[in-house]
Amino acid sequence: MKIKKDSIAIIIAVVLVFAYIFYQCYSVMHISFETETALLSTVYEKIDATALVVRDEQTINAPSGKVTVPCLSDGDKVGVGGNLAMTFSNPEAAQNYSKYLEIQKSLNYYENLESQTVGQAASVESINAEIDDNVDAFVRSAAAKNTESVNENASKLDDTILRRQMIIGKNVNLLSIIQDLRKQLQSFSGSKPDSFIKTEVSGVFSGYTDGFERLVDYEKAEDMSIDDINAALKRVDETKTGDSEYFGKLITSYAWYFECVVDSSAVMNLENGQKVEVALKNNDNSVITARIVSGAEPQAGEKKTALIMKSSVLDSSIASMRKEEIEIRTKSLEGIKAPASALHISEGKKGVYVLVSSQVKFREVEVLYSEDDWVLLAYDPDAQSGIRLYDQIITQGKELEDGKVYT
Repeated sequence: MKIKKDSIAIIIAVVLVFAYIFYQCYSVMHISFETETALLSTVYEKIDATALVVRDEQTINAPSGKVTVPCLSDGDKVGVGGNLAMTFSNPEAAQNYSKYLEIQKSLNYYENLESQTVGQAASVESINAEIDDNVDAFVRSAAAKNTESVNENASKLDDTILRRQMIIGKNVNLLSIIQDLRKQLQSFSGSKPDSFIKTEVSGVFSGYTDGFERLVDYEKAEDMSIDDINAALKRVDETKTGDSEYFGKLITSYAWYFECVVDSSAVMNLENGQKVEVALKNNDNSVITARIVSGAEPQAGEKKTALIMKSSVLDSSIASMRKEEIEIRTKSLEGIKAPASALHISEGKKGVYVLVSSQVKFREVEVLYSEDDWVLLAYDPDAQSGIRLYDQIITQGKELEDGKVYT
């Protein structure tokens, strides 16, 4: 029994030796590479910061005991004396008036469509071309995620499809539809608001309030100190926003501010008055143009600076911002982006290895910018020994050597 055990142990040892030899031979004969195509990219020198958003805004009270319905959508402009909201005695009255407006809108739509089709002699070809244009416009607005434009183009597409049905002889009885809508409208004719809430100032409406509309005195926004900004951000963090007693707010100035505290060393290449691009990290990196008001020229010895930037771009999403993670883009750079692991030193020169028809070649490079795990390489189409577009950069491999052929 002992002999049998020894024999098994010898066999296992021999198998392991042969497996090791086979692996080493395979490793020598088969070199595996991972590559990445060299393409032009744009990156930014940037400053990451947490910013407080300061606007000139005032909340709008909702009357107690009433149902308040805004007359405006978020981002709509309103002039002095304009209607901000309607009030109703109960939810049913508000619902009935909403139905009245819906029916009125549909009636206007079909009456307008009827006026367009009376005596119309359009050809199927022309209406088909119009449908194609409307489909294209709808797709482009959907791709741009522009809700307002999507709705508008969808309505135009509905119009042209219905008109086409009428031209080719489909039975679309507009008169019957219009008469039915007029009857429905008559049944809700008594529905109307009890009163309107009007504004004494012009501005941009937003239905979003967070309780911090007066956190900072707008008139002193450009004079905020490091302590002021940090204290305001802390209050936003510590205060929970719940149900608001307001039904909305009015932003009375298009000018608003990003306020943040950054290292003084980060702004050494900036100047007050300079325009910068600010990317919103939590909003698909959408970019806003802003002008630096102050903080780009700190006093010597100051480790931190209160960087205040001003913008006049205002829409519904900006109207709801308060504390934002931002990326201040100070400079744009174009080059070839590659993993930092692809960089090598050969004969005292910095470069990357590329694979060209199973042959490894060394390309000299100049690093324009770097992050922890990637670098941006300068691209010069006239450089004979430099990196070229569509080179297959070797990002992982072993025994790399310029001119060596691997199979």
